[in-house]
Amino acid sequence: MKRLRGLSAQLLLFIILPLFLILATVAVGSVAIHQNSMRAMVGERDLKAVRTAAAALSDPAHADSQHIRDVLVELQANPLTTVMLVDREGRAVYHSDPSQVGQFESHPGVAEALAGRSGILYRPDKPGGEEHVVAFAPVPLQTGREQEQWALVVEEPWGQVVSPWLRLSLAAPLVLILVVAFALLALWLGVQRVIQPLQRLDAKVLALGQGDFQAVNAPVGGIEEIEKLREAVARMAAQIHGYQQSVRGYLDAVTTAQEEERKRVARELHDQTVQDLVALKQTVQMARRKPAPDAASLDAQWAELQAMIDTTMDEVRRFTRALRPIYLEEAGLVAALEALARDTNRSTLQVEFETVGEPRRLSLDTELALYRIVQEALNNVIGHAQASNVAVQVSFGEQELEIRVQDDGVGFRPPEQVSDLVQQGHYGLMGMQERARLVGARLTIRSSGEGTVAEVRLPLK
Repeated sequence: MKRLRGLSAQLLLFIILPLFLILATVAVGSVAIHQNSMRAMVGERDLKAVRTAAAALSDPAHADSQHIRDVLVELQANPLTTVMLVDREGRAVYHSDPSQVGQFESHPGVAEALAGRSGILYRPDKPGGEEHVVAFAPVPLQTGREQEQWALVVEEPWGQVVSPWLRLSLAAPLVLILVVAFALLALWLGVQRVIQPLQRLDAKVLALGQGDFQAVNAPVGGIEEIEKLREAVARMAAQIHGYQQSVRGYLDAVTTAQEEERKRVARELHDQTVQDLVALKQTVQMARRKPAPDAASLDAQWAELQAMIDTTMDEVRRFTRALRPIYLEEAGLVAALEALARDTNRSTLQVEFETVGEPRRLSLDTELALYRIVQEALNNVIGHAQASNVAVQVSFGEQELEIRVQDDGVGFRPPEQVSDLVQQGHYGLMGMQERARLVGARLTIRSSGEGTVAEVRLPLK
């Protein structure tokens, strides 16, 4: 049953076989109809001729022997035609074969004509199996004072007297053989040039699905369209393989970056926050051991303690914002990006923030992804662009949210494909691209010698 599902079996069962049966039926039927029509036509023609000749022979005004012979000779249109005139006794008065003149005739149609009937008979019992048509008619003759009933009979092979072109039409079944041969040739070519290459391509695609990315590189043969399909699959496989490699590299980079970030946070907490807390503790202990100071000295100590507490709180807030932007959850994306732009400002870099349109809240995951994209873009400006100015613009439209980060730095050459980002070491750009893809946004990066533009477009439902 599985073989019957193949294309070759389907072509044979549902196209070639039905076509063969239809053509066979049409060919056989047309030949049969053609033969019956020709047979009837020749018979009717001969019967009409016999009746006309019988009427001419019965005419008393032309009852001489020469007239009779002329009429009978005219009936013999070709050498295959047999003409006989039989008297009432059954003897041949005239015969196409002179040796039969005077002989008693028992030929089919003679008895019927002598009985006064006219008509057509068909004789399939002739040598070679070829059917003959026999037309007969009575010939009433006036001999002296009496009227006698003679018989006129004409016989000929009807298949030999029709037009050669009409006989050629009997070879119509040969056309069926040619059609079937052509169909089988087309099926064989289809199997060789289409089905088998598709089967080989199917096996290669199956191997590709199992991880063999080189399987589709070898040609499978067949028609040009199949080879183009294989080349397209090979290109797709190469892109998927490159993307997988880039994702693996990106995951390795993310894992390494996470560990490095943890080390940095731990180091800063140990070197800054913990040291500030230790100093704060020591200051408190020293204040407890000293004798009660005057009011001015006490105020100075409390001011010092307050400054140390404020510094420690600022450090903790900075770590917290770096790990999780508090503004994002409380005030939304616009407020968080504005705070990010403000924190990025420094003496060598001026950051401008602008909002266009009516701001609206998005899902927390979407806002976080967009925030991280802008954060990474600003980190790239700080680390690589050598820029003096950067503009962050958030535009809310009716159908789309657009975020643009544009700097006036040295620029760079963006890769053509996402899979090239990791190979060129652009792990930050790869992360931006992946975050945009996860929330259904589109990230575009354009760069030249006059700066870089990172643009995120998110459809709004």
